[in-house]
Amino acid sequence: MKKLKIGYIGNFIPKWSTENDRKWSFEKLGHIVIPFQENMIKVGDLRRMAGMLDMLVYSHTHDPNYIIDGLKEFFNECRGKLPTVSVHLDRWAWLDRVKDVGNEATWFTEYIFMADASPEAVELYKKFNLNWFYLKPGVVERDCYIAKPDNNSFPHDIVFTGSKGYHPEYKWRPLLIDWLRETYGDRFGHYGNDGLRVVRGDDLNTLYSTAKVVVGDSCFGGRPNYVSDRYFEVRGRGGVLLHPMVDGVDDVGVMHYEHGNFDDLKEKIDLLLSDDKQREKLRIAGFERVKNYETYTHRAEEIINTIFNNE
Repeated sequence: MKKLKIGYIGNFIPKWSTENDRKWSFEKLGHIVIPFQENMIKVGDLRRMAGMLDMLVYSHTHDPNYIIDGLKEFFNECRGKLPTVSVHLDRWAWLDRVKDVGNEATWFTEYIFMADASPEAVELYKKFNLNWFYLKPGVVERDCYIAKPDNNSFPHDIVFTGSKGYHPEYKWRPLLIDWLRETYGDRFGHYGNDGLRVVRGDDLNTLYSTAKVVVGDSCFGGRPNYVSDRYFEVRGRGGVLLHPMVDGVDDVGVMHYEHGNFDDLKEKIDLLLSDDKQREKLRIAGFERVKNYETYTHRAEEIINTIFNNE
């Protein structure tokens, strides 16, 4: 495969963004990535650059201030000349943002890579006759390592990372967080958003390697063919993941609980807390699986192989 020159429209300002992780991963494969900051780039700039590119990737931020005027029309102009690609981690089905499907520029690229391939999502994609592909989330390869535990910095046996409020259409998340706190008290730690301590980078690896159990959840948890990036981030950074069972994704190194069943969740948490050998077996198996097969480097290869093997 020749070295590609890839234009990438997205939000590269935050140090910790999926766009930066995907950019790094394309570059790890030897390609050149030119970042276009989504709230600053104009279609005229893209039009002038198009002839220099082999592929143009777009990851949209859910913010009206990040809308690029004329981008849908530009993607239509590119057909047959420059492969355009949208790639996204989020769900649209069953959420208020479903109104953007078929309207926002994400849905006008030639190739559409979605992390949600649940039956309700597939129904949406078919409705709009989209050329879409199932691309699971991942974790950036450079973050795949098991850190030395640090109980002083992270004293909790059970942790959850992520927002409590999340999507108002999904009622389970606040119930889950409240139940974990009420059931396990000081043994439970909640990190990330909602005014809580946000943990990124090396500290996130340390948190996951220190905790005995990382409770996982995805929007409408347990729906087939959809998990959040947490499903791969936790294992790739050395955590022990307890997550609802999901058909269509690998389950190496994951212990499952029945979504919505607190009795089952408590049974699984207590089992992991009491069984050091089982925890370490899961930790190593999950880590090796993700590091070897489920990083954003692997996802970048999937994108490139799909597009250039189809031409």
